[in-house]
Amino acid sequence: MRVESGPTTERKVRTTLFVVLCAGMGGWFAFDGWVGYPEKNRQEHIEALPLGERAKAADARIYPSVTAESLAKAQDAVKKLDVASQRKALEELYGGPPSFEDDQGWYYFGPTYRVTAVLKDAKPERAVGASTEKSSSEIQTQRWLAATLGVVAVILLFHLVRVWRTHVALDDRGLSLGRRGPIPWEDMKSLDTGRFLKKGWVDLLYQSNGADRRVRLDEYHLARFDEVIAAICAEKGFDDPVAAEKAQKSAQTGSPSS
Repeated sequence: MRVESGPTTERKVRTTLFVVLCAGMGGWFAFDGWVGYPEKNRQEHIEALPLGERAKAADARIYPSVTAESLAKAQDAVKKLDVASQRKALEELYGGPPSFEDDQGWYYFGPTYRVTAVLKDAKPERAVGASTEKSSSEIQTQRWLAATLGVVAVILLFHLVRVWRTHVALDDRGLSLGRRGPIPWEDMKSLDTGRFLKKGWVDLLYQSNGADRRVRLDEYHLARFDEVIAAICAEKGFDDPVAAEKAQKSAQTGSPSS
């Protein structure tokens, strides 16, 4: 006698779909967090410029140091007496020349904020700031979601490998599950079928090294679950819960059981 069973198609498909779903959503959030949202903010910076100047700012530098908290220091910088001192103070504050400049202002672009030194007669008169539509917290949320879903996808991928490797075999030696050695027929004591009707699984109770143990056999996990249970029951003389369920359904519907 030999009965072998791999995983059910339903379980393989569902687990694969979960992996693909988590990986896909993680990729979506990652794109938004590292590419999509920052690019939207960059475009917003450019669209704040006069229409005729926007094309020139396509490669404008983004300074991480440009934040709402930096505005007060930028306002202090434009209070310097001469243009050279103003420019030097702003460049020291932000780490370089303006992201873009024209005859109306010096523009410093940040990931989620913009500071403009407004010019009057070619000299900075005041510094004003503006936040972008996509805030820093929104970008970080996208990145955290991407990282979390990435971890979940990796865990599910390992689980998927285990699902695809599901293997149960019955032969003259007993019951083998995956790489675990066989449970000898003489060590099998009974089937706990108390949760079968509700949950679809039975527990095989057996002894190993003098201790009582159990292993679960689930109809959702095993493609040939019915045959595995029937073979165990036939060999050991246990009541077959699968056959009993079919007989019960047959009696209720009036059709013969198969």
